[in-house]
Amino acid sequence: MTHAPPGPRPLAVFDLDGTLVRGDSFGHFTRVLLRRARWRMVAAALCLPIIGPLYTLHATRRHAFALVLRLATIGLPAARFEALAADFAAERTIESNRVAITLARARAHLAAGDRVVVATSCADPLAAAICRALGLTSVDVIASRLTPSRAGMRPLPACRGPRKVARIRAAGITDPITHAYTDSSVDLPLLAEATHRYLIDPAPPHLTRIHTRLGPNYQVLRSR
Repeated sequence: MTHAPPGPRPLAVFDLDGTLVRGDSFGHFTRVLLRRARWRMVAAALCLPIIGPLYTLHATRRHAFALVLRLATIGLPAARFEALAADFAAERTIESNRVAITLARARAHLAAGDRVVVATSCADPLAAAICRALGLTSVDVIASRLTPSRAGMRPLPACRGPRKVARIRAAGITDPITHAYTDSSVDLPLLAEATHRYLIDPAPPHLTRIHTRLGPNYQVLRSR
């Protein structure tokens, strides 16, 4: 008797912010880094006339954030940056900031032997530190990348939108995406590839965009 080869291992992909933890993790972390020294805050205030207008336009928002990040990290050694990220992750993952319903789903996937990927625009090493603090030590973390320099950390193109799916595939994860979890319509390319789609506390505009693109083929999960 011959046996058919086993099918591909189920693949569950989770966003991080708004899905496993609440809020914008790297944005909060960057503000914490700025507040560590008064001169950084003064420099940020002096740059506000430049940063402010850049933030108002979607096309230039990432340039504004890049400038703020440099002000927050200039002179900060990479090892110290990682240590501060680990400390922040411990504070970020207190019980009230965890999205329990989605964490339970991630743990259930792992217990079932599924491959679990956390794909996020949050930057490494913070994303990896948050996953460790959540107890998700056996997941693959695919996050936005930073390049250290004398002028502070420089962000590379973020792991979001269509780039998120491309980064997953570039990492050698080629199995079909069976489950996708997110709170945002920015992840429409990810949702479009998934067999089972889950929206966590989606804001009405995001839900409308997703419904318009994908129809009713999703499930909304409410965390509270």
